[in-house]
Amino acid sequence: MKSELRLEAKTRELGRQSLKKLRAAGFIPAIVYGPQTDNLPLQIKKSEALKIYEQGGESSLITLNIDGQDERQVIIKNISQSSVTNHLLHIDFFQVNMAEKLTTEVELNFVGEAPAVKQLGGVVVKNFDAVEIECLPKDLVSHLDVDISGLTELGSHITFADLKLPKGIALSSKHEMNEIIVAVEEPRAVAAEAEVTEEVSAEEVPSETAPEAEVSGEEQK
Repeated sequence: MKSELRLEAKTRELGRQSLKKLRAAGFIPAIVYGPQTDNLPLQIKKSEALKIYEQGGESSLITLNIDGQDERQVIIKNISQSSVTNHLLHIDFFQVNMAEKLTTEVELNFVGEAPAVKQLGGVVVKNFDAVEIECLPKDLVSHLDVDISGLTELGSHITFADLKLPKGIALSSKHEMNEIIVAVEEPRAVAAEAEVTEEVSAEEVPSETAPEAEVSGEEQK
């Protein structure tokens, strides 16, 4: 059973307090918006915002309690971070309609160990780290697990068709079912060395017809 994510927020009046002072006091600015609501500026304790983001990422349903009296169901639509310090600067919340399906990306969490790596020296190659899904807000998950313990041979792979999706979740039409998410391949260094060896071997094979010897001008006389 998924634990409910809750976050306290307070309304914020634009222009009444500088963002620098707001952040210095341990808060970050935020906004909630959606097709059925007006944009509402907020302020949230930075420590609480970070905690929620670490728990749910950008694909979990959050109950946003505004001023202790207005609860809204939201997801994190976007975050802004400092390019220098990587500190959280701003959060955009999207207010969802619980009766309507939404499309969002969730992270892929690779679990287990591929036997082909340890036993055959293969290398795990991940082609995707997230997947786009469609579901009702109540069915949202923070991530999808991908078990790689079944990759026993070089060339073994997992496609989108192999994903085990929780009830109520479907892949969006963006993905082709035969696309490979993760595979175990031969180490690139070994493969490259084999190609070079083949090329050198091919160059060393003598031609069927030996070239005619050059004849000097004196010998032609």
